[in-house]
Amino acid sequence: MSKKRAEIKKINPMLQLNEDLISTEQIRMIRTNIDLLSDSKSTLLMVTSPKHEGDKSIISSKLAISLVEQEKKVLLVDANIRQPSLHNWFQITNGSGLTNTISNEEDIRLHYKETFVTGLFVLPTGPIPLNLSDIWVTSKIKEMVRKCESEFDVVIFVSPPFLTVSDSQILANQCDGVILVVKSNKTKKEDALKTRDYLARTNNRIVGVIYQT
Repeated sequence: MSKKRAEIKKINPMLQLNEDLISTEQIRMIRTNIDLLSDSKSTLLMVTSPKHEGDKSIISSKLAISLVEQEKKVLLVDANIRQPSLHNWFQITNGSGLTNTISNEEDIRLHYKETFVTGLFVLPTGPIPLNLSDIWVTSKIKEMVRKCESEFDVVIFVSPPFLTVSDSQILANQCDGVILVVKSNKTKKEDALKTRDYLARTNNRIVGVIYQT
């Protein structure tokens, strides 16, 4: 067993790529698609769902771990400010994070946390601001993204539901690709198609779809 696999198994068995909840094969296929995006710069990805269905945090975590196993330095960013959850999977605090980086223009190195998996780092949401519209400003998001990609090979943003708030639409425009999570018997076909069509109109590439039963 590799060192990284041993680290994962020791701390949180749910993050291993052998759970029925998330198809290992789907994760690997998306990882292959991500490799096709790669060039000399960082790869920026966003994981979202049409509405509230889907387990975006655990999917993003499993994908990040699979990329770390390829010797990539990966940053997982919890951009779901209204309902943060990513920090729970890695047993880290959420006292500071993304909102500090954007609102106060602080260095991301002050706020991202090293995880129990070597090469994988997490930037939690941080405190919820009084006015979320101050966070989701295109110029501020661009600067935050620039800071992230200067440090990491791959950056994965876990975003809010795409059709519910505009946050994900702003963030998608700064990413190289989008991974869409849909859930059997919960995600409506028209919502999935609406999300796909919007991404196509704005030239945002869907690099994979995770279908959960």
